[in-house]
Amino acid sequence: MTTMAQALETIRAAQRALNDCAAQDHDGEDDAAAQFDYPDHRARLVAADLGGALAVDYYGDDHDGWAIASAALAQPQVAAHIAQLRIAGPDEGANGLKTWDFAGLIAAAPRFARLTDLQIAESDPGDHNQAVVEDDQLPALLALMPALRKLTLPQAPEPEFFDLDLPELGFVRTGGDFRTRGFIGRLAQARRLPSLRFVDFADSLAPFLSIEEQPADWSSTPFEDYERLMRSPTMERCWGLRLRNAKLSEAQYRALQALRPQCQFSVVLAPPHGYVSHWGRSNFPHRHLLAFG
Repeated sequence: MTTMAQALETIRAAQRALNDCAAQDHDGEDDAAAQFDYPDHRARLVAADLGGALAVDYYGDDHDGWAIASAALAQPQVAAHIAQLRIAGPDEGANGLKTWDFAGLIAAAPRFARLTDLQIAESDPGDHNQAVVEDDQLPALLALMPALRKLTLPQAPEPEFFDLDLPELGFVRTGGDFRTRGFIGRLAQARRLPSLRFVDFADSLAPFLSIEEQPADWSSTPFEDYERLMRSPTMERCWGLRLRNAKLSEAQYRALQALRPQCQFSVVLAPPHGYVSHWGRSNFPHRHLLAFG
């Protein structure tokens, strides 16, 4: 078994590599201090010793810096000591997406035996680049983390998530992208989440981004799926449910609450931003932003 000191040194070595990459990007600049004018543009991998386990944070880009950081996290001597892992970055990306790729880490298959809290940051409604994890990676990634108690993701996971054994998972939050992946309907049938107590789910962004009809797999979660969830054994165990950007009427929200009157059921409307100059001149359905007329 490797020591905590060895794990911390591996993380420090990764930070040195990140610093070297940043220095190369600024090579040739006359003012050396200028490279620190925008600290958000410098990737960092930091760890805190909590007195027997590590809390690790990566903040940076989703390509070169992340490749270095994820290679360090893939080392068994590091993964074995992490209790909390948080991954985030500035509002930067390509083609409107900030895409986290876990292929290398999944291939290395380290065991995060002590990891109880994974947070891959969801997008802010004002972001230009939508945070996502590469398609079909989340189930394989989460399979390496059997002790999870708290899980925050930028999107709903694929259906294979519900085949995992996550006996301690008590809190799930998903950010919203364009596909729900049938999460709510499958959650209503979940059999391997015995400790789940709170769900915070963001529905599809698609209805907020175009007035044109969207493909079926981009549609908002139907009321019938929410109704099945409220009637399910899953919600018998949950004390709270928060829905973000659901495409439901007031009557439907009230009907769901009536099915579980003891549930702390709340609703958030936090749709993506829109440029006022585009209102009425594009496919963007801006009237949802005008709650007060």
